[in-house]
Amino acid sequence: MIDKITNNVDEMNDHIQAYINRSIEYYKLDFYKKSTKSAASITRAVLLGSVAFLVIFFISFAAAAFIGDTLDNASYGYFIVAGFYLLVFLLIAIFARKPIERMILKSTSKIFFND
Repeated sequence: MIDKITNNVDEMNDHIQAYINRSIEYYKLDFYKKSTKSAASITRAVLLGSVAFLVIFFISFAAAAFIGDTLDNASYGYFIVAGFYLLVFLLIAIFARKPIERMILKSTSKIFFND
């Protein structure tokens, strides 16, 4: 009888140990999956942001040159474009903080909690 109980306890101990090891492996794989998705999202955002920056840079340069030619003073064009960007910056800084935080929280929560 005691041998049977000892065997059952040993068997239960083996099952618990196997469960713990499988759980550890599962969480390692889950972390790897989520970190890979996060890295891919960040890389994509950086690449798209870089291309968007270059497009905006060259369009701004062309607009400043065009405005400067129209006003017969090149520096006016650059000041007008810089003022436009300052206005956009101020509007984003004042009004867009919460929506940007919400957007980031939604996109990261999809990666970390909905899989």
